[in-house]
Amino acid sequence: MGLQEHSQTKGSAGTTKIKMIKKNFYVITGGPGAGKTSVLEYLVAKGYSYIPETARQIIKERLSKGLTPRPDPEPFAEEIFNKDWRNFISNSDLLSPLFFDRSFMDSACMLYECGAGRYHTISQVHLDNRFNNKVFFTPPWKEIYRNDTERDQSFEESIEVYEQLEKWYKQHGYDIVILPKDTIEARVKFILNHMTQ
Repeated sequence: MGLQEHSQTKGSAGTTKIKMIKKNFYVITGGPGAGKTSVLEYLVAKGYSYIPETARQIIKERLSKGLTPRPDPEPFAEEIFNKDWRNFISNSDLLSPLFFDRSFMDSACMLYECGAGRYHTISQVHLDNRFNNKVFFTPPWKEIYRNDTERDQSFEESIEVYEQLEKWYKQHGYDIVILPKDTIEARVKFILNHMTQ
């Protein structure tokens, strides 16, 4: 069906279950501090659109209210997932390319790591609804890694996040495309070339 494949079925309680494959939705993910945002901002300069990383937005809002950066892991992951899912579904009619700075796949992984409880309430969403099968990963890159007000992980922790997410996406049938450690311009050219293949 081209860029979008869409179907609806009735769930056991009569609720409508959405099943969508959005081939024009591209995820850029990986460990923190590996250059995702710089790449995405360059894509915007070339006329593309992107959805910013949800977790950073939540942390920024919490800090502005004088709260700790993060709540407990499970409710934090659930809040991220719910916002990630809304970002996906609210743009579902879009047919032009849309990039995502992380996705509900990342937050589903976070919930899964927290335990079986809340993960099982959302698991079908990320199983039934998919992004383009090519997922772009920014590999850990110590030379450019920096902490900031919303990024409090160590470089070692960023490597763990990268490895965890790479395994997670592969387990769910996505093709991992690792960005080269190169200039922003070269990384964007690499992405755009892969999109046309």
